[in-house]
Amino acid sequence: MEVMKSPGDRIKIILKKISVKDSESFYRLYFGDESAGQDRTTDEEHMNPVQFTEHILSLCEELYSIRTVENENIVIGDCALHHWNQEEKKIEIGGSLLPEYWGKGIMSAAFELLIALAKEKYQVNILVAKTEISNLKALKFAEKLGFQKMGNEGDIIILEKRVS
Repeated sequence: MEVMKSPGDRIKIILKKISVKDSESFYRLYFGDESAGQDRTTDEEHMNPVQFTEHILSLCEELYSIRTVENENIVIGDCALHHWNQEEKKIEIGGSLLPEYWGKGIMSAAFELLIALAKEKYQVNILVAKTEISNLKALKFAEKLGFQKMGNEGDIIILEKRVS
């Protein structure tokens, strides 16, 4: 599934599979405009945009950019399914969104599409979300989507949601 569009009259978004061709805009989501387009590494990842994108792609079963229907050429976020545990039928879900798009229902719409894909393609029973204890917005968002706190790994809170 290369491109997914949100149905109905609600928030209209497009999820498009990320490839190395998207490395500049994908990298920009995490490191800002000042780093993208320059052939140098970042202090944080020590990777250029292509290396960073290839690395993240290698960790994910599914990785999509988030775009609005009104401006489908601009990447405003990403969402992913990763760490698929086939035996337990469990997969992690995650994503990020540029701050100017927060609070508009965009990430909820993206996760709705991704959850449907996880159920259909991977027959998952449990979705896992992880976030830093200090990320109160992400915690509130996950709980709003029906995730429940299951425990901690250091400063990371682990949340799960049954989907079967």
